[in-house]
Amino acid sequence: MVRFATGLSPAFLTANPAEIVAQYQLPEKYFYLPNQFYTHKNHQVVVDALAILAQRGVNAIVCASGSTEDRRERGYFDEIMARVRSRGLEGRFRHLGIIPLSHVYALLRACTALINPSRSEGWSTTVEEAKSFGVPMILSDLDVHREQTAGAASYFGTDDPVALANELMRLSEDPGGLVIRNLLPNQDVRVAAFAADFAKTVRLATQA
Repeated sequence: MVRFATGLSPAFLTANPAEIVAQYQLPEKYFYLPNQFYTHKNHQVVVDALAILAQRGVNAIVCASGSTEDRRERGYFDEIMARVRSRGLEGRFRHLGIIPLSHVYALLRACTALINPSRSEGWSTTVEEAKSFGVPMILSDLDVHREQTAGAASYFGTDDPVALANELMRLSEDPGGLVIRNLLPNQDVRVAAFAADFAKTVRLATQA
């Protein structure tokens, strides 16, 4: 099996995470959701979880980035943001728009945790990028997410905002301020293993 791994260009790691966090007026503790606004990405469960936390008096902040256009279901982004407004969550669910990749990596490096609530997913690039920096992850309970992280994440059902709210609350209440992570030392090893496995697979396929 070929397990995809990302090699991150140093050119995209030049932004100062603390400065980017301040630029977007985010607090020291925030959760990052960098998925495109496609229906299967399941942003609504995050909004529902934030509503539950608001009722509990827990002020968790989720910032989202990415395209708002889904040609398969137009109006999805507007529907999500209408749900945010109707529940008074404008300060808790913040959409930053399409931002530079260097800002994406800066926000990933400094976030409290990455969230990926997808209903369906391939071998997720965002999960691989989070693994590269050792970022904590809160992921929908998909087989591929468990395989990709080898159990080293927190998981919740795609229709279970209470479980997601519990994880957000747990991490929000951990002591400590802004943490900025750098690439883990094993990153080159993971990428090299992916390249070797891919080359082996291609070689076997051409020999068949």
